[in-house]
Amino acid sequence: MGLEDYSPDSWPAEGRPSARGEDNEASAELIERVLAICERHYAAVTGVSSEQWDQATREVVSIALRTVHLAERDTYYPKALETYLQTHRARLERLWRRYGPGGMYAGELVLIDLPACFVLCERIDNTPVSLGGIWTREGQEEIALERLQNAWLYDTGEEDGR
Repeated sequence: MGLEDYSPDSWPAEGRPSARGEDNEASAELIERVLAICERHYAAVTGVSSEQWDQATREVVSIALRTVHLAERDTYYPKALETYLQTHRARLERLWRRYGPGGMYAGELVLIDLPACFVLCERIDNTPVSLGGIWTREGQEEIALERLQNAWLYDTGEEDGR
């Protein structure tokens, strides 16, 4: 599937991310694969790279992966995430310019400092209710996800010219 073919409607039924989370832990290997994808795109967008991200980043990826059906996690999801991040590169760059260090709203989004924020953006677009429920159950700061969600959904569109 090429970038021009990307849309949730074009995903095979068995590969479509779940609107309802499986709520099971993802494997450590899958967490590392998804984190590597996020880190690569994060470095490309932000110019910030690191060989090692803290445990909080892995925890965020783990929570996000719990919103993906078990059958889709290992085979389909990493490719779908990669395509999503490539497709939404300009939006991710706008998010970083506005909320990253030196941006107009620097300090507003605590999650912007984690490469895992990119998988959260994808999950916000595809499974927001499931993500919010699991996020809350895991005891994460609700306002942090809410602020990222608002920024991603309402401050990164091309039409706003920012």
